[in-house]
Amino acid sequence: MSYNNSFWEQGSFLDPYDLIIVGAGIVGLSSALFYKRAHPAARVMVLERGFLPKGASTRNAGFACVGSIGEHQADIKKESEDIVKERIVRRYRGLERLKEVLGEEAIGYRHCGGYEFFTSEEAFKEVSSEVGRFNKWMEELIGEEQVYSLDRKEGYPVICNRLEGALHPGKMMQYLAQKVAATGIDIKWNTEVEQTTEDGTVHVAGGPTLKAKQILHAANGFVARLVPSLTVSPARGLVFVTNEQKELPWKGIFHHDRGYIYFRNVGQRLLIGGARNVDKKQEETDQFGANSKIKNHLVDFVDEELRLQEGWTIQHQWSGIMGFTTTKSPIVEQVDQYRYVAAGLSGMGIAIGMDVAEQAVEML
Repeated sequence: MSYNNSFWEQGSFLDPYDLIIVGAGIVGLSSALFYKRAHPAARVMVLERGFLPKGASTRNAGFACVGSIGEHQADIKKESEDIVKERIVRRYRGLERLKEVLGEEAIGYRHCGGYEFFTSEEAFKEVSSEVGRFNKWMEELIGEEQVYSLDRKEGYPVICNRLEGALHPGKMMQYLAQKVAATGIDIKWNTEVEQTTEDGTVHVAGGPTLKAKQILHAANGFVARLVPSLTVSPARGLVFVTNEQKELPWKGIFHHDRGYIYFRNVGQRLLIGGARNVDKKQEETDQFGANSKIKNHLVDFVDEELRLQEGWTIQHQWSGIMGFTTTKSPIVEQVDQYRYVAAGLSGMGIAIGMDVAEQAVEML
């Protein structure tokens, strides 16, 4: 059955928009909010194909982190020191902006500290030798002294990062959506965009054709579906949460193996995820699900290294879809006369999402 717009819809809902944003994750909604603040009279719409944001904004581990030394070292092998330094500043600035715009209480923020966790004394020795260098970086870049220090947790060597914290991604995105809606911006959930074209047209699956002066693609891991020329690859991340533990020594947020494995406490439960490097090629997908090889690796890590009490179980399990660029630097650029992109947050969405959104709005 064909869909025909009514006479009344054509002169109201379907009038041309100043800006249509594809994707209601942290970048999409933040861009909408900042754009509307700059242009109060503008007609703005956000289109989201899921009932909830369907990428990673509500499906991550809730880490508010500026990065471990091991992660920064790995990044330097891909990009210059100047770019890595710029990313550190962007992560720090983005987290401060997130707390400023939404408020720490609304997003369930806890300043719990972060730890880079090592199972090998040799690996610890190699990375910890760089503490002085990176402390100097942090002081020069963001004005924070003695960010990194050495310690031990449950017999394992760790590098502490006093700046890091945890938050509740669901509360964060729920409150952000409420703030966006309160400005008069239309958010359309369960609305899949089939195609956008060079003339500013947005084709909605089973629905109307929309027109906009500008279209911002902010669907991150799914963006290549609409703009195939982009070098943004989807990357699936697995996360699970255990049952409550009588004793749980792992309090705070922890990174292991250059950030590929991450874990934290949620009350007396352990949350753990990542390890996509165990089967990286298979995880370059935008399909949700669990890779048994990765899941088994994480379970073994909990048993052998974190040593939870015998009989622990997984009570919640899910996956999220991230978007990675070849270098980890996000893509914020104009595609053609009407279409723009802000995507490829490379697993750092919470930290850099609002900063990327502000850059996107400046571009628009």
